[in-house]
Amino acid sequence: MVITIDGPAGVGKTTTAKRLANKLGYQYLDTGAMYRAVTYFLRQSSIDINAKDQVKRMLDILKLELDFTSNDGIIVLLDGEDISSLIRGKEVTNAVSRVSALEAVREKIVEMQKDTVKNGNFVVEGRDIGTVVFPDAENKFFLIANYDTRAERRLKDFKRVNEELNVNKIKQDLIDRDQYDSSRKLSPLKQAKDAIVIDTSNCTIDDQVNQIYKHIERN
Repeated sequence: MVITIDGPAGVGKTTTAKRLANKLGYQYLDTGAMYRAVTYFLRQSSIDINAKDQVKRMLDILKLELDFTSNDGIIVLLDGEDISSLIRGKEVTNAVSRVSALEAVREKIVEMQKDTVKNGNFVVEGRDIGTVVFPDAENKFFLIANYDTRAERRLKDFKRVNEELNVNKIKQDLIDRDQYDSSRKLSPLKQAKDAIVIDTSNCTIDDQVNQIYKHIERN
């Protein structure tokens, strides 16, 4: 079974999905990490993302693997190298929306996502999981939060990878990214019609997990 958790950056999707998966005894799949890995790969290869042929050629040689054996979460491997922390920096963060909007990239990653979950139970989080990737999932959730809360959360994320940014700059980046992600033609960020909305602005992670868990129990 697949449980989908969608929403914009900074609403608590990742931590909530991890803890929910642990509570249910499911695997956790962070689709954002997959797009970040491709973004990192293209940047390291100095590829112009507007050059479609170059992007497609690089995707053909992409060797991306996800290791689910660690208790600390997914390990992202590119050509056998652990890049899990490298994909969380601000350069990748600032570029991932545009890379993930590329049709060739989405086709490649969506195919990988579907292949990954076909033989197991997963909590999958992202932006188009309930609308595009797994539209038939029985349990769908869409997390939201106000911009001030989201900016503070992202600031903490950047501090974990030793990058300092101004919280007001982060807030504006979030606003810009939401506008871009929700207005793109291919797989835009939007709530599935049958998704349950949870506002995490004033919730602890435990609150978020428990709310979702109760909805799943009732289903």
